[in-house]
Amino acid sequence: MVEGEVAIWEGRPSPAKDMGYHLLCLIFSPLVVPLGFMVRRYLDTRFHQYGITSERLRVTTGILTKDVRELELYRVQETSLHQPFYLRVLGLADVVVTIADPEKSAIVIHAIPRAAELRERLRECVETMRDRKHVNEAA
Repeated sequence: MVEGEVAIWEGRPSPAKDMGYHLLCLIFSPLVVPLGFMVRRYLDTRFHQYGITSERLRVTTGILTKDVRELELYRVQETSLHQPFYLRVLGLADVVVTIADPEKSAIVIHAIPRAAELRERLRECVETMRDRKHVNEAA
């Protein structure tokens, strides 16, 4: 983090987001191979980490090789909440962050608790960064 940058939130997706996948792997477990897929999917989820600071959103992925994607908050165009039924039952939701660059994909913060609260905090940080950088609209 840069001087003056404050950590707002850190977390990782709930393994519950992969319930359907794990269930299918267990059904086909006599074939043994699906168990390896299930472990791989669990580790992918376990080593997926999100961090939001007062200036940027960071997504870190990877089991052996780490990939880090950072997004400056003033570039965020829109945030939305996606809550499929199975996540809603568990009190989880996805926060979708759409950015100004059409060549880059949206960032999805998967299966987190209190997602509406996080989305609101993220929106406030985006507005603060836009004011600080004198950006009227995400460029």
